[in-house]
Amino acid sequence: MSFTSLSFLFVFLPILLCIYYLANDRAKEYVLLAASLAFYALGSLKYLVLFVILTAATVCVGRVLSSASHKVARVLLLILGICVNLIPLFYYKYFDFAIDTWNRVSGSDIQMRNLALPLGISFFTFKAISYIVDTYKETIDLNDRLVHDALYLSFFAQIQSGPLNRYGEMNCEMTEMEGRRYMGGRLFSDGVYRFMIGFSKKILLANMLAKIVDEVYATPMENFTTGYAWLGSICFSLQLFFDFSGYSDMAIGISEMFGYPCRENFIYPYITESVSKFWRRWHISLSEWFRDYVYIPLGGSRTKHACMVYFNLFVVWLLTGIWHGANWTFIAWGLGYFVLISFEKMTGWPDRFKTKFGKIIWRIISILFINIQWILFRSTNIRSALSFVKRLFICNYNELTNKRMCFLMKEYWVFIVVAVLLSMPIVPMIFKKTDNHTIAKLVAEVIVGLIIVFAFIWSISLVLSGLNNPFAYANF
Repeated sequence: MSFTSLSFLFVFLPILLCIYYLANDRAKEYVLLAASLAFYALGSLKYLVLFVILTAATVCVGRVLSSASHKVARVLLLILGICVNLIPLFYYKYFDFAIDTWNRVSGSDIQMRNLALPLGISFFTFKAISYIVDTYKETIDLNDRLVHDALYLSFFAQIQSGPLNRYGEMNCEMTEMEGRRYMGGRLFSDGVYRFMIGFSKKILLANMLAKIVDEVYATPMENFTTGYAWLGSICFSLQLFFDFSGYSDMAIGISEMFGYPCRENFIYPYITESVSKFWRRWHISLSEWFRDYVYIPLGGSRTKHACMVYFNLFVVWLLTGIWHGANWTFIAWGLGYFVLISFEKMTGWPDRFKTKFGKIIWRIISILFINIQWILFRSTNIRSALSFVKRLFICNYNELTNKRMCFLMKEYWVFIVVAVLLSMPIVPMIFKKTDNHTIAKLVAEVIVGLIIVFAFIWSISLVLSGLNNPFAYANF
């Protein structure tokens, strides 16, 4: 079940909210746990038993680990908890990729399994590992309510595509902020507002841009022109941003509706000053997960030998690429980031630039590189990605445009312009400018609020008409 489906919007969510707020405080977590299992069953019934077993096994290992005192036993339980979650991830997501790679290298003909991915398995695995590792490091306190552990792992608002919240954050809300969970609270209204923003971003911008992207990528390469290639690549960069940030907005909004504030996942990434800083703005919870559970444990930047810093970065970005997908394109995508981030670290760019002009040039180069990286993300293989990149810089018969590009621009130019503008912090800047002017601020808030309500209603009408593509990260 998708957050943008009519069944979720008009049946699942409103019914659950009513039951949740009618239940007493001790029962609320059980209501959410039951709803999360129902949500998973509706989205991936085939793997519901696996999901329940993994959740129960992770909680059991975590609980035993929290009470164990012998060092060897704790290490063994840590390894067990991590392996229990990594083995299913490898089997369902990477086993066929490993077989295909082996067949190509060895000339074998081993049959692949063609297994469907369990819903949200990549995100579930990372949440489970963080729960086990934090328990081992004793950075979280497990109380006597097992439902808190199970709900953290299975919460329907975050199970499909994050954000990757930590157990300590959610447990704190469950145990200390009961008073904030009431229907008329500011947190609830903020959640509804945030959900409408995310819903509109997904339907009005991501889905509309997807029409352009799908057509460009379906076009034979010999029919490409430079302008057509740039149109496709830029629109995909924008589509992915509004698709995934739209999902994150909806997930955060739903969490807030039930009384759980959620960490931000996107902060206008396309205004970044460098590639390194891009990942402090894009999918922030994933970047922080790799920092805390891979990079720092390997030694991070505080190593005796400088070369080890780059080895640690290599491991992080290799794993980041692999996590995103079982394809060589994702591995190349991850290693591409390793190369440029390492270059920025070695040179000190752009921080070492004395002039504003130099920093602007590096910002443009960074955005260009990120845009090219997304081509790898969208392509089915490295060869087609390289052909696409080649078309960005080499004109076909000295043509910059073609008739199809002109048609797409004429048909969707409004959505492209709005997407470009909203990828920049224009609205926050307006609110900041009106901070000291009460009436102006009120007028700005009313206008923006009305626009969001209108966009939400328009989005619902489009969903009713059949415009409802799956989320880009739905199969992770």
